[in-house]
Amino acid sequence: MSLEAKDLRGNEPDELRSTVRKLEEDLFKHRLKKTTSQLENTMLIRQTRRDIARVYTVLAERVREIGTGSGKAAANQTAPGASKESTKTTAKAAVDETSKKPGKEPGKETAAKATKKKPAAKAAAKKET
Repeated sequence: MSLEAKDLRGNEPDELRSTVRKLEEDLFKHRLKKTTSQLENTMLIRQTRRDIARVYTVLAERVREIGTGSGKAAANQTAPGASKESTKTTAKAAVDETSKKPGKEPGKETAAKATKKKPAAKAAAKKET
């Protein structure tokens, strides 16, 4: 028996989170049984994984719906008094911030790069003598 998205859409986010928790426990049990050769129907693992994905999808929809207020209508509107250009600039800045890798700054060498240059410098020094 697999879950259907239309049945899940009526649930609250807290109920969906508890459903995910239960499904993840079931998945763990199925994998344990498979490892010990006690699971007769290995299709249960695939069905459980898909059910988890289904619940996460509905949960994301619900959270997005709650976060924007009235759903699609609020997503298309900008903040009062804000121009479309400033909204685009703010969104672009947010994307730029998230795309940066943590701990790396442009123009700085890593320790690995610095050590790679030393042997080449030593070899050049030996050739000169």
